[in-house]
Amino acid sequence: MGDSSGQPGIHTYKSLAEEGPFGSVEPPKRPTGSLVMHSMAMFGREFCYAVEAAYVTPVLLSVGLPKSLYSMVWLLSPILGFLLQPVVGLASDHCRARWGRRRPYILTLGVVMLLGMAMYLNGDAIVSALIADPRTKLIWAISITMIGVVLFDFAADFIDGPIKAYLFDVCTHRDKERGLHYHALFTGLGGALGYLLGAIDWAHLELGRLLGTEFQTRRTMTTKSLLRALMSMPPHYRCLCISHLIGWTAFLSNMLFFTDFMGQIVYHGDPYGAHNSTEFLIYQRGVEVGCWGLCINSVFSSLYSYFQKALVPYIGLKGLYFMGYLLFGLGTGVIGLFPNVYSTLVICTLFGVMSSTLYTVPFNLITAYHREEQEKQRQQARGGGPDGSARGQGVDCATLTCMVQLAQILVGGGLGLLVNTAGSVVVVVITASAVALIGCCFVALFVRYMD
Repeated sequence: MGDSSGQPGIHTYKSLAEEGPFGSVEPPKRPTGSLVMHSMAMFGREFCYAVEAAYVTPVLLSVGLPKSLYSMVWLLSPILGFLLQPVVGLASDHCRARWGRRRPYILTLGVVMLLGMAMYLNGDAIVSALIADPRTKLIWAISITMIGVVLFDFAADFIDGPIKAYLFDVCTHRDKERGLHYHALFTGLGGALGYLLGAIDWAHLELGRLLGTEFQTRRTMTTKSLLRALMSMPPHYRCLCISHLIGWTAFLSNMLFFTDFMGQIVYHGDPYGAHNSTEFLIYQRGVEVGCWGLCINSVFSSLYSYFQKALVPYIGLKGLYFMGYLLFGLGTGVIGLFPNVYSTLVICTLFGVMSSTLYTVPFNLITAYHREEQEKQRQQARGGGPDGSARGQGVDCATLTCMVQLAQILVGGGLGLLVNTAGSVVVVVITASAVALIGCCFVALFVRYMD
């Protein structure tokens, strides 16, 4: 798809935020192939995210990370993201690189994702090959694995904003809606493939014996200005951000600990047992089955992204938003109170409803809000009123995405303490259910929906 690249011979389509209502050029209709190619960035991101979600907690526990350091791992990356995400959004709005405004950021963050992933998956193996002293090896293995997790989360969270801002820059309103549906579709497919790799017992496959299983090989914007931007937002933007925060807090509370929940609570395994003990092998089996559950979640997320199109004329975006939160809240409540292998795997389909909802509905509302503002500015200009400046789409996408980092901060800081206090990860699932049900009330009462 075209971007504001500034290269000769390439058509440029600038957003209304750049030139005002009458200096802008309406982007052409994008072919399906272009939207699919753009969505492949989300496919790759979610594939890597799925591998992390499936393995990061088991990996950290298997290298010897104390439970007391849980919170630090989950807090470092989202704090950095929350502080710096608006910087990336604002900088990309004003970027004049030859590649365009968004693509340099997408490429750079993609490379950092791969680097972080390589570090947390292979840190233990690298350290074991270089260091013999057990105590020194333990310290370095934990350190490299933690750094890898932080780098990966930092880049994976950041890259979502530029990807969506790129879509909003070069597409018509109709193509933005189509593009977001393709995002949800390929996000689900990427997640399904990532979780599927984690669900396979590689130790019993020839390729697995050859490669080794994962367990075996292991302009500047400040925080103050961000808060000012949030407070100066129109109320309906701010309410949308709060609802997004509630949704991601509930979703991450469940997803980040799900494979660990399966291994410890459903299968009654022990992640701290000796690696050749029955308890650890049972835990490992629970993690593998948990990956199958997350794979089901991702597949159903892709399928539901298409059901959404059929449901919108009947229940609208409000109905979709409310239903996503409600089904997720009820489902997590059931598996938390009655942990069972088969019922948990079935309820994973409801996780897919929530996932697809979070990836599409808030951004559909953002595009609707932008379109409304642009129409008002056109009418003001025709009536001889002062020319307004539309809101920067990069900043709005970044601010909305900031809620994901803030949710991670809340999850990392709060749930680590809850797990240590309760002594069981089941409290995480119950918390996810309660937060999602609170979110149901919020999206029904406070979020503004367009006709």
